[in-house]
Amino acid sequence: MERRKAEEVVKEILLDNETFVSDRGREFFEDHIEEQHPTVTLVTCSDSRVHPTVLSREVMNRVFVIRNIGNQIENSLGSVDYGVFHLKTPVLLILGHVNCGAIKAFLEGYEDERESIRGELDHLCIPVSRFKRTGDFNSDWLRAIEENVNWQVRIALERYGILIRRNLLVVLGAIYDFANVYGKGYGRIVLKSVNGIRDREGILKHGALSLIPQELRKNFV
Repeated sequence: MERRKAEEVVKEILLDNETFVSDRGREFFEDHIEEQHPTVTLVTCSDSRVHPTVLSREVMNRVFVIRNIGNQIENSLGSVDYGVFHLKTPVLLILGHVNCGAIKAFLEGYEDERESIRGELDHLCIPVSRFKRTGDFNSDWLRAIEENVNWQVRIALERYGILIRRNLLVVLGAIYDFANVYGKGYGRIVLKSVNGIRDREGILKHGALSLIPQELRKNFV
């Protein structure tokens, strides 16, 4: 793809903002001028293909977003704590994604990257190094992505366990599948764990999904 000129991108940014402002009235902004009241703390990857809009068309004042390469809690711990402890969101969603470049870089070797990037990728050592590779890179890549989400969930369970036990917080581990790798449809969020429960039947029966119609739950698990 041809690299776009900066002035073209600036034009797009400002004109898109003009549309955004024009489509919303004063009342829209008055609702959140003084305070924010998000319901989801989202830890996700910086990848440009992954955005909070995969959760909802309107995420303003709903999703407290923390992003870094590899959707890692420890790389942005203060921000995650702020969402969970200070803003008191009832849901912490750790959202990995298929074809994650950070995981791929770790698997292939990243010694030639800049020190700043190596420093962030180093935290993937535990989750990505804990399984034996099969030799099928795509399969190993997906497993590593899943293991990383599981590891981030484990960190969350240890750090926010008291809130989970008091039913004040639900921790979701999920994969955003824009390539239909899981065969559930392009763009689907696929749950991999709920409060550390990973088996499919356990997730399907978990109270966090109680308001989802039975016939739809299988689309997300």
